[in-house]
Amino acid sequence: MPANALPGVSRRRVWVNTATKRIVAAGGIAVICAIALIIGYLLWVVLPMLAPASIKLHSSHDLSLETALQVASDDRFETVTIIHSDGRVEFRDSTSFDLVDEVNLIEAVLKSAKPVFPTADTYAALTEENDLVFFKVTHTIRFDGGDRRRIENRAEVLFESSAVPLMDVLDHDVFRGSAELRVAALASDGTITIHEYEDVEDSYELDEPRKLEIEPWGRNTKDLQILLGPRGRWLYEVDESTGDYRLIDIATIRRFHIAAEGSLVGQNDKFLLLAPILGRYSFLVATESGRLDHWSLGPTPSGSDFRKIREFYFASPIGKVVAEHRRKGFLAIDRTGGAHLGFTTSRRLLASASLGEIPRIVDFSPRGDRLLAIGSEATNVYKVSNKHPEISWSTLWGKVWYEGYEDPVFSWQSSSADTDFESKFSLQPLLFGTIKAAFYAMLIATPLAIMGAIYTAVFMSPGMRNWIKPGIEIMAALPTVILGFLAGLWLAPIVEKHLTSVLLLFIVLPIGVFLFALVVQLLPRTISKRFDGWLAALTIPVLVLLAYVTINNDAWISNLIFGMDAKLWFYEKAGIDYDQRNALIIGLAMGLAVIPTIFSISEDAIYGVPQHLVEGSLALGATQWQTLIRVVLLTASPGIFSAVMIGLGRAVGETMIVLMATGNTPIMDFNIFQGMRTFAANIAVEMPESEVGSTHFRILFLTAFVLFVLTFLFNTIAEVVRHRLRKRYGNL
Repeated sequence: MPANALPGVSRRRVWVNTATKRIVAAGGIAVICAIALIIGYLLWVVLPMLAPASIKLHSSHDLSLETALQVASDDRFETVTIIHSDGRVEFRDSTSFDLVDEVNLIEAVLKSAKPVFPTADTYAALTEENDLVFFKVTHTIRFDGGDRRRIENRAEVLFESSAVPLMDVLDHDVFRGSAELRVAALASDGTITIHEYEDVEDSYELDEPRKLEIEPWGRNTKDLQILLGPRGRWLYEVDESTGDYRLIDIATIRRFHIAAEGSLVGQNDKFLLLAPILGRYSFLVATESGRLDHWSLGPTPSGSDFRKIREFYFASPIGKVVAEHRRKGFLAIDRTGGAHLGFTTSRRLLASASLGEIPRIVDFSPRGDRLLAIGSEATNVYKVSNKHPEISWSTLWGKVWYEGYEDPVFSWQSSSADTDFESKFSLQPLLFGTIKAAFYAMLIATPLAIMGAIYTAVFMSPGMRNWIKPGIEIMAALPTVILGFLAGLWLAPIVEKHLTSVLLLFIVLPIGVFLFALVVQLLPRTISKRFDGWLAALTIPVLVLLAYVTINNDAWISNLIFGMDAKLWFYEKAGIDYDQRNALIIGLAMGLAVIPTIFSISEDAIYGVPQHLVEGSLALGATQWQTLIRVVLLTASPGIFSAVMIGLGRAVGETMIVLMATGNTPIMDFNIFQGMRTFAANIAVEMPESEVGSTHFRILFLTAFVLFVLTFLFNTIAEVVRHRLRKRYGNL
């Protein structure tokens, strides 16, 4: 090359080096920016759950509405419905409170008007003649002349104006199911009568009811309050003077059963009021001490009874409690007019505001974003900001005492067919399931992958290594959905059918390999040296034969070891249930997915140990095994540890295998024969059905953030340990 060409070559090299550095730097910055954007987006979705709740006065109207018995609104809070004692139903604009429409519904004076439990649009009105009349309020959106939108407000009497006659009634409550109607009435002599109507339809008269009479309690009837419980199958009777109660089972109209009796207050306290929570599985009890107790109906050793599951404390005694229509939230108003917004499940008091007085009538809008309060001089509308009351540190990570449960538990159950459902958003079962799946996968994958890497890098012949290493690395590209499909539909039934043999293989196969190696070792050197580096290939038929013999003699082996079927023995003797899709299946399937990653990185680290270190050790008199343990593995330990941690991160984030090969049950049981639900699988299952912006939706993003942090933590630990190992053994 001419001398004058050298400067040009040098300039090109400088340009190439500079361009390469910039491209690499740009790629690194792009990766960092991508990670930052992912974290930012996750936080952007999650952080609104932490926004504080508030109650603010939205509008005030100079309307006392002295004859109002009940107030309600439509779902979008466009129309306010007011039921008056003279039988009128008013419809007012929610913004201006101007009268929009008025219906003279019932030609009688009403003593009360109560919503029919658990409906949101049906009411039971008690006239002065003690007749119970039912009517329904509807708000229908109509479009006239194209895009012109209007709301059609209607109020109509049901059951062709047929009424339920209640003689000398002091208190009553009504439940309506899909085809039945139950009316509970408390008479002045203390007798409670249950009227049950079957095959009830809005447009037909009520037939003759079946009746059940419950004997008097023997208390002052003027102090008694009755409430129908969940699905109308329970009756709560409370003495408001003492706080004593009777829990009455009325599941069948033919007879009743006093399930429990007790008191809702302590000896040194005084009962003030009782307010049911959505679904009426539980209720709040206010006492003179300023405490609001949450009691729940649930199983006890003696049957069903009430249990106090949590408490709320206030500076002043509570004078009125109003429950939300669609959630387990409530508004407690103390005697000073202070309103306190709370939520039972999360045990949180979310916001407070001053109403000035205890309103005569107060109610939430259906969505819980507005509060209607009718006072002595004005009617006020309050705006309520309370989008995610279910969330607290305790509901996410602690045990929660849910309605109907015997004790506080960790539970994930985000949805149900029941509208009275109490959402359970504990992340503990998902974290436990994630760790459990990764643990069993690594328990199987780590020893196999590392031992295989050692043999391949040190003892295997180059010819065989050229086949084995690429073959195992290609396995890393196998779609995990295929592994999950095979594990769930093919492997799981085989393991269930041959459980004893499968468990025994973990002992038989290593022993078989050891004995085979011993036999080869005893052969004359002239023969055994021909197999140097190829013994792994000769071992394959031995493994296949041992596995075939063991699995085909499963029944005989099971009877020999357990005296019965293995699954039955585990259940009867050890109290361990067996699910077909369990952690053992996950360990085998996900272990197979993780092995290529750990094997490849570990093998590269071991094979890359400088040859002069090995030769120097052997020259000093060390054996091949001593050289392997004290030189090769120590030098390669940073790479091996990194391989294990990367495999662990792979196992923690795995989705399709755990989704398809487990029962996806969010339980906290380390039993290898039980399933689990992981963070990744939970996101894959529930994200498509979650409502955008809902608490459920944001919690799924929170689980993604926790999973991201978890994998980031593992990778950070791996890098720190790898750096220290390299610093310690890098100079060998």
